[in-house]
Amino acid sequence: MKAVEAMHCDVAVVGAGAAGIAAAVAATKAGAEVIIVERQGFTGGLATTAMVGTICGLYYRNPAGARYAVQGFAREFAESVQAKSQTQITRFAEGLHFLPYRPAIFHQEAVRRLQQAGVRLLLRGHVTGVQVDARQVHELRIQTQSQVLSVYPGAVVDCSGTAQVSMLAGVERIREDSYQAGAFVFQVSGLPPIAPESLEWELIRCIKRGIQIGGLDPCCERVSIVPGSWEQGRALFKLGMSVPFDGSIACLTQYELDARERSVRMIDYLNRNEPLLAHLSISAMATEVGIRTGERSQGIDMLGQNHVLSCSKPDDGVAIGTWPIEFWGAQRKPDMHYFALDDGYWITAGMLVSRHLDNLFFAGRGFSATELAMASARVIGTCLGTGYAAGSLAAQFSNTREWQTAIKTIRSQQIFAEGA
Repeated sequence: MKAVEAMHCDVAVVGAGAAGIAAAVAATKAGAEVIIVERQGFTGGLATTAMVGTICGLYYRNPAGARYAVQGFAREFAESVQAKSQTQITRFAEGLHFLPYRPAIFHQEAVRRLQQAGVRLLLRGHVTGVQVDARQVHELRIQTQSQVLSVYPGAVVDCSGTAQVSMLAGVERIREDSYQAGAFVFQVSGLPPIAPESLEWELIRCIKRGIQIGGLDPCCERVSIVPGSWEQGRALFKLGMSVPFDGSIACLTQYELDARERSVRMIDYLNRNEPLLAHLSISAMATEVGIRTGERSQGIDMLGQNHVLSCSKPDDGVAIGTWPIEFWGAQRKPDMHYFALDDGYWITAGMLVSRHLDNLFFAGRGFSATELAMASARVIGTCLGTGYAAGSLAAQFSNTREWQTAIKTIRSQQIFAEGA
């Protein structure tokens, strides 16, 4: 093991998912020197590792058509991913719209944006320690395969999705007895040449028949085809987990084991017993089960269910949420709570700023929100928005030791459409 290497930066971003990418780009745009640390060997977070397949939260809800709610980096990034994925905005139920994408394209676009901005990217780096001094993160200890790094940041943006920095710093987090149930995505080839809507109906019919005669596990009924993913006889299948996530390594391990085994058994059964589906095969599997929510950091403010459903718009709003509350519990389908058409709620700067550490900011699935509120705000489109805002706030703090001034800058850049 080599000696500890010391690195200094204005802003350190933990996690190179949607929020982390946006945070790093925003901070560099504000003049900060930025290091981003990612535990995987590639960027994109769950958008790539869990093969999510759709970007939600970019548009207002309206049955008549899609209209962007986000502006600036979030829209530019999404439109570039769309063009390279060669996909179209897809209309879903209740006037919802989302953007299908190819996970590999998401990763490539993320790398391009980070390199273009001059961000220093540390892949396969695990944050193993946080040193705090006078209410500030003084040092991040990073473990790589061959060395240990000490990063000394002016400010930190935690986009880990697990409140990793708050946990390692030993400060209070927002914790639940259980969280939303996860989901596992895998790609299936050899699909019959019929319309996607008819295909999903046939799939569910065949699975129900298999469950009734004892050939399939009842949990297989939680499978669905990711909308907009069908292409040339291939599509992404999403298998919902049958129990909520309790935050433990034991639950996560069981998720990973069950999801893969159940997926293989299900496709094998359909091959052998359903003539229409006799040519199915699994051509790819997600690197990990998608965990929708988990521990979150405590902010100065907290986003609640009432803020979401009433479309609250406080003066210090810095990002917008337009996706409904989509809560995945033990049932087969999510519990949906909608707010008004063509409207959204604003996420405040105080929800992205730590209550306990002056130079700690957060975004993505780990900012300060209740479990039900995060069931809306966790989607990729909103993560891009909160990430960009948090990166701007962190850069301002690193430069001036205060972040309030950055709110006006964020609003002036029209990060979201205030005319909602």
